[in-house]
Amino acid sequence: MVYRHVSTDMKKRALYLLEEGWGLDAVLDALGVSDDSVRRWRRNEEEYGSVRSPVLPQGRPRILGTAVSIELDQLVRETPSIFLDEIMGYLAIMHGQSISIPTIQRNLVELGLHRKLIRKIASQRDEALRTSWLDHIIQNYTAEQMVFVDESSKDGRTIARRYGRAQRGETPEEIMSFKRGDRYSILAALALSGYIAVRVVEDSVDSEEMYDYVISDLVNVMNPFPQPCSVLIMDNCNIHKGQAIRQAIEANGSILIFLPPYSPDFNPIEESFSCVKYHLRRHWRELDNHPFPKQVLYEACMIAVHAGNAPGWFRDSGYL
Repeated sequence: MVYRHVSTDMKKRALYLLEEGWGLDAVLDALGVSDDSVRRWRRNEEEYGSVRSPVLPQGRPRILGTAVSIELDQLVRETPSIFLDEIMGYLAIMHGQSISIPTIQRNLVELGLHRKLIRKIASQRDEALRTSWLDHIIQNYTAEQMVFVDESSKDGRTIARRYGRAQRGETPEEIMSFKRGDRYSILAALALSGYIAVRVVEDSVDSEEMYDYVISDLVNVMNPFPQPCSVLIMDNCNIHKGQAIRQAIEANGSILIFLPPYSPDFNPIEESFSCVKYHLRRHWRELDNHPFPKQVLYEACMIAVHAGNAPGWFRDSGYL
C-alpha cells in the first residue's frame, strides 16, 4: 500500500460531509480516501479535538519531571553563573536524584538555557532612577535627535585573534608586530546614521582632548534642537562633565544630557565598539605593522558602523 499524504483540510472535509448526511461510501468515492483513514480521523477528533493525532515525543524519556524542570529553570535564571556540578549537588540534596553533568547540560539546552558571557550589573545601580530617566527621554526626544558619545581604547590585544587551529597536542602560534604598549583611543559620536564624528588619538583621552573634540569635531555635525542630531547624551565620567563642554554644546543650540550612573546598556555606542573590535580582528593584517595605524583605526570605524546596523543598537537600548 502506497502512503499518500492527506491535508488537514481534506480530513476535516471528510468529517464535515459525514455530519451533513453523506454516506461513508459516498465520502470515500468523492475524496479518494480509505475507510480506515476516515475512522482514524474521527477517532482523533473525538479523543484529541483535532483530526490530527498528537506528535509523540521522540528520543530517550526525560529524567527530570516537569516540576523539577521548572524549578531548575528558575534556579538558573536567578543564579546564571551557577556551575553544573553545583546544580548536580542541588538536585541530589533537594530531590534525591543523582544526575550526570552531561544530562544536566542536555536538560538546560532543552529549557532554552545556553552558556553565555555574563553582563555584570553594579549593585549601586538605581533602577527607579533609570526607569524615570528613560521614560523622560522617550517622551521628550526622538531617536533621530539623539547623538551618543564615548571613547574606547584599542591596543595589541584588541586585534589579536584568541583562537587558531593546530594538530592535537600542539599550540597554534602567530607572530604579530603590533605591540601591547601601542595604545590608541577612539572618540566617536553615534547617530542613527552611524558614526558622525570620529577621532583617533594615541594613549588615553583626557579632559583637554575631550574638549577639543567637542569644539572642533562634534559641534560641527550637531544641530540646534529640535532638529536631528541635536541632543547629546554621554555617561557622567569626569572628562565629560567640564563646564566648558556644556557651554560649547548649548551655545550651538543643542541639548546635553548625562546617562544615569551605571547604565552602559542605555548607551548604544557600546555595541558599536564591539562591532569595530570584530572588524579589526577580521582585518588585523591591515593594522599590524601599518605605518599609519590611526588612519586604519579611523577607516575601520567608518566601515564597521553605518546606517545599516546603528538603528538596531538604538533599539536594543530602548530608544526605538
